[in-house]
Amino acid sequence: MLEAFLKSINCVIIMGLLAGAGYWTASKGWYDQTATQLIARLVTFLSLPCYLFASVSERLTHDELIALAGPMVIPFISMWLVFFTSRIIIRLGHVTTTHSGIFSSAYTASNNMFIGLPVSIALFGEEAVIPTLLYFFANTTFFWTMGNYLEAMDGVKSEHREVPKVLSLTTVKRVFSPPLCGFLLAIILLLLDLKFPEPVMAAAKYMGGITTPLALIFIGLMIHTIGIRNIKFSKDLMLVLFGRFLVSPLVCLGLTMVLPVPELFAKVYVIQAALPCITQIAVLARYHHADVEFATTSVASTTLLASIALPIWMIILTAIH
Repeated sequence: MLEAFLKSINCVIIMGLLAGAGYWTASKGWYDQTATQLIARLVTFLSLPCYLFASVSERLTHDELIALAGPMVIPFISMWLVFFTSRIIIRLGHVTTTHSGIFSSAYTASNNMFIGLPVSIALFGEEAVIPTLLYFFANTTFFWTMGNYLEAMDGVKSEHREVPKVLSLTTVKRVFSPPLCGFLLAIILLLLDLKFPEPVMAAAKYMGGITTPLALIFIGLMIHTIGIRNIKFSKDLMLVLFGRFLVSPLVCLGLTMVLPVPELFAKVYVIQAALPCITQIAVLARYHHADVEFATTSVASTTLLASIALPIWMIILTAIH
């Protein structure tokens, strides 16, 4: 058990080192405004869609996808319950309007694939890959639909632009973002028992491989831009930490006690719910011209505190199960 705890902490340390590379290169003056925007666009429009497509295509088959429809219910219900909780907290806690969308994304969506998969394997073994992917489906669907839309609305508010209609073509384009389209394409091909030629799949895998380092380098350079000394644990940030490390795993734990699910799935789901907030909130914030500082601070602080939260939740799960 101690070894598993150390491995989970190592995952967080690795992320810190990659973000540190972004911070160090930024301190050397490597990036101007154009370069920063380029990284955000490269991740959002190219590498991340390929990453999602290749990951889903490689790890699941048609029959496995159909068979896992039942256990997939808990992550979806949990995700949306936590999201509705975040909207209540925004009103009760008087969260700043111009980053309320980022707040909900940080509060609800976890860093499920970049940190979640290696943490699950370290804690529970290779058999944890499937429940991790099920949580990934719910996490990705929420973030690249509602999360993406709300962050876009943050950008609209901050620049005082006209809010688009909910069912407008602009809204549809924002919801069906390139990352979500990559994810949905993989699901459709699995359901139809189809597959792209091997060179296409290999190219998608190679392109997707640059997603994690690029996203973390972006986080590091944004932390440098903001300045570490300027990262303050504001009221809104404390509420993000409250949702990420307490509300989200508690809601998931409660559902696993009410709805029938294998013990391994229950443990994996709770650990996935207690991860740092999803890294892409900072990339999207830059792309949508929203509050990049709040997004970056949320990612940095939850990533640092995950090294404390994950071992605590493992102790709780061990005691319960």
